[in-house]
Amino acid sequence: QDKYYGKAVFGQSDWLDSPLGITDYAHRSVPNVFLKSPLVSDGSWNAAHFKNATYDGLVTGYLKALDLDAQRKAASDIQKLLLDETPVIFSYFPDLLVPVRKTVSGVPPIAAGLLLDRVSVAS
Repeated sequence: QDKYYGKAVFGQSDWLDSPLGITDYAHRSVPNVFLKSPLVSDGSWNAAHFKNATYDGLVTGYLKALDLDAQRKAASDIQKLLLDETPVIFSYFPDLLVPVRKTVSGVPPIAAGLLLDRVSVAS
């Protein structure tokens, strides 16, 4: 995996320099990471080399939206543009499993990490 990702910069990474690649993105708590890093014109994970000023503006609008209706409108416009352009395909989203013993409680099922501040173990 280290060779594939390389230094994670253009010109030094099979991941970012390949004409077609498969990447396993981990879960994020908010969509901002998926909207920006792999898809905005200067995104640090933009392996597709996607450059679209309209998309960049829509993402900026989404991120600046102050109310849910404005965010939903921006998200809808982003979705339509991405369906038309198809710079990337998110082919699946894995189910989340957080297995614990019967004696452990207080572990919330959050894909972004383990929050252990409320965990208790019964004897």
